[in-house]
Amino acid sequence: MTITTDWIDSFKDPAMQKPLGKGAFFSGVVLGFIARCQAGKDGSLSSAPLFKKLSFGKLKKRELKQQLSQVPMLINVYDVPYIWQITELANLASEALLQATEELGVDGNFIFSTAFLNAWNYLYQLYPQLKSTEKKDEEATK
Repeated sequence: MTITTDWIDSFKDPAMQKPLGKGAFFSGVVLGFIARCQAGKDGSLSSAPLFKKLSFGKLKKRELKQQLSQVPMLINVYDVPYIWQITELANLASEALLQATEELGVDGNFIFSTAFLNAWNYLYQLYPQLKSTEKKDEEATK
């Protein structure tokens, strides 16, 4: 399954064109997706342990690196679907953060929070094939 990232270039915010912005974005998708899995389908996102660990609006690059380093364990412990895709996004986030020289600041925190809160939507945009696969699975179970 191939990742589709060309739509990310449509974001006009200059911060999204830098490695830090892309790292914050991919980190937000990964960690937001895992937090949603922790909370469960009917649970509140704010009840997820990962959500409680993050200091939204005040995140530092170091904290993102720390949380990303725990992704392999989190995937293993929680019922996280699309493991291959989440792992690929975590790798992209890590590489981008390693290239970045600046701190997250307001722009990075905004990008992270936006991606975190819209993780499922962005995952389907990054991997459009997942949505069609999920629809086929739903139809098969009806």
